[in-house]
Amino acid sequence: MRKGLFALILTLASFAAFAQGRNSDLTPEQRAENQTKTMTERLDLSDEQQKQVYALNLARVQKMQEMRESQTQDRAQMRASMEAFNTEIAKILTVEQQEKYKTMLEDRRNNGGRGPSDDSPVKP
Repeated sequence: MRKGLFALILTLASFAAFAQGRNSDLTPEQRAENQTKTMTERLDLSDEQQKQVYALNLARVQKMQEMRESQTQDRAQMRASMEAFNTEIAKILTVEQQEKYKTMLEDRRNNGGRGPSDDSPVKP
């Protein structure tokens, strides 16, 4: 019985570590670069838009990292930060890109934060 319980706990811990460790070793700059690359591919960003989006992504990633490392992880504050980010992104994107971005966000929400589903198109 103890061996079975221990195996179950070990298995659950392994899954949790794997899920968290996926991007935990990336620097904020690398995360911002990855996010900007994904947005560039999915939204067809211009060079100027890429620079602006990278700056916003970097600021957001750094702020989120600070919030996660603090002793008081305030979900409401994180949500407000994300909403502010989305407002700033909307100022950079064209109307067509904004619609694609909204679809990206919906896909992420529907897939539990794992990004777009395999059947969602990269570009229409």
